[in-house]
Amino acid sequence: MKKIPYILITILIFADISYSDTTLQFTQIIDTPDQVIGAEILRAAYKKLGIPINFLTMPGKRALKESSEGRADGEIHRIFEIGNEYQTLVRVPTPINYIEPSVFSKKFNFNVTSCSALKDYHISIVRGVKHSELCTEGMKSVYIANSSTKMMKVLDAGGPDIVITARINGLWLIKKMNLQSVHPLSPPLSLMLVYHYLHEKHKNIVPKIDKIFIEMKKNGELKRLRDSTIKTILKSAEDK
Repeated sequence: MKKIPYILITILIFADISYSDTTLQFTQIIDTPDQVIGAEILRAAYKKLGIPINFLTMPGKRALKESSEGRADGEIHRIFEIGNEYQTLVRVPTPINYIEPSVFSKKFNFNVTSCSALKDYHISIVRGVKHSELCTEGMKSVYIANSSTKMMKVLDAGGPDIVITARINGLWLIKKMNLQSVHPLSPPLSLMLVYHYLHEKHKNIVPKIDKIFIEMKKNGELKRLRDSTIKTILKSAEDK
């Protein structure tokens, strides 16, 4: 049997263990509870690989710039379309969470049917949040906020007719900001799976972390982490 050169064995070993001494930095969108859920999932998953991780909190658009240009190591999670738009971000195949893009309002209460049915309303969304950008694409009256908190403040002050954000995000902000007149409309616009993204310089990690995600999905750990984190998030908003 042909022997593998000693130097090659050494390279392969150190290629695997080098990450144990390097903390990966993933971007996390500010004021966004669904990303807090994703962060908890990543903490558990990367711990199984023995890779330390940390999170960089920033606005959504800046987060994509930092991760896609390699100054950050990837995104906690984003929708599927991000991988098509940002070629330097590698999508890990197994979704780790989901979001329910939803409409919130202070002035109106109607049955939500589709994004296109919202075109005659004054809408606010957060810059860099792809699902709301796709939903309002081509619409004329769209106000872009820099954060979810600012968006909800403007809504509560009587600015836009409606806002679009992930359902858990809106519910958390209502509790945290004590927005007694703001309410979610039903049903959610959709249910969208979200995926972990790594910058292409870390593409060798993709199959390893995907294997972990698959196992966490099979044994119910993904669901347990999501459910427990949601409870903690909403409780902390009430106890503020």
